[in-house]
Amino acid sequence: MREICIVYNDPIQGKLSNLGESGAVLSVLESVSNVKKALETLGYEVQTLPLRSPMSLAETELAKLKVDVVFNLFEGFDDIPGSEATIAEAIEKLHLCVTGSPSRALRLAQDKAEEKDFLRLNNIPSPNWQLLSPETVADFKLNFPCIVKPVEEHASHGISKDSVVKTTETLRQRVEFIYSSYFCPSLVEEFISGREFSVLVMGNEDPRLFPIEEIIYTLPPYKPHILTYAAKWVPRDEYFIHTQIKCPAELTPELLKQAAAITTRAFKVFGCRGYARVDMRQTKSGELLVLEVNPNPDVSSTGGARLQAEAAGMNYVTFIHEIVALAQAAKAPESKAGGTSEQKGAGGA
Repeated sequence: MREICIVYNDPIQGKLSNLGESGAVLSVLESVSNVKKALETLGYEVQTLPLRSPMSLAETELAKLKVDVVFNLFEGFDDIPGSEATIAEAIEKLHLCVTGSPSRALRLAQDKAEEKDFLRLNNIPSPNWQLLSPETVADFKLNFPCIVKPVEEHASHGISKDSVVKTTETLRQRVEFIYSSYFCPSLVEEFISGREFSVLVMGNEDPRLFPIEEIIYTLPPYKPHILTYAAKWVPRDEYFIHTQIKCPAELTPELLKQAAAITTRAFKVFGCRGYARVDMRQTKSGELLVLEVNPNPDVSSTGGARLQAEAAGMNYVTFIHEIVALAQAAKAPESKAGGTSEQKGAGGA
């Protein structure tokens, strides 16, 4: 029987839980349960490995693995910025077959400022932005309104109705709040108020785009239409109630072509592999701007990626099977090259 291990971060209480944002942290357990059930349906013998900090302990646990495939659901340790990429790198060094994107892509996406620099360097359109801390907020040069995000967080951590600011004073307050609560600078972007889309991409060298998802807001016009933390994780909140997903989105052929071109380019230049998500907003002039590239997005049975896969006619078990198959396909050339190298070395001896 084929053996597979689901690796994930043990969702112990930390910084984010203390901020009342434990819902997103605990959601990894739902993903583990859903993926495990799907893999067992596919005939795998499934292990699970919850990792805890410090990093040395996590790496020691990984080194014990003797499986055919690692299904990587690790999302990072609260107390170690960049640990999502570090764990992926540790798995790579063990030469194990692992699902999802390589450590390089994960590291790029972890730091929003580095990600934005990379998008600009590769001519991928994105909103104007600055990296600001309480000491540098006076250097603000963008146009209001702006949205303020913790530069090192994902899953909408630190994003609320107060994240969109329209004055210098509210900007300063929000930057100070992010710094004191999340212990990092703020990524400040010019706020794009148009339609919001998310695109699931699967593949290695030849990525496939899935039906595009649109986030529909039915909030009052005076409230910012943004995907807050509450919109994702707090069912009784008005942002959760008034945020819906439409998939597939209604797009003109021209807009669909633009979205496909931008998404495919972003996936490739980031070095994504297996599966990823690209989030975009549309300007008043109709241009699509990339908000972020998300390697290894949520693959729970209730997540947006599952919804887009379903819209393409792929059930959940098949979706998980495809993630594993893409990992194995990516590993195969590497294994073949390694075997060839060893054979040459033996012949030379």
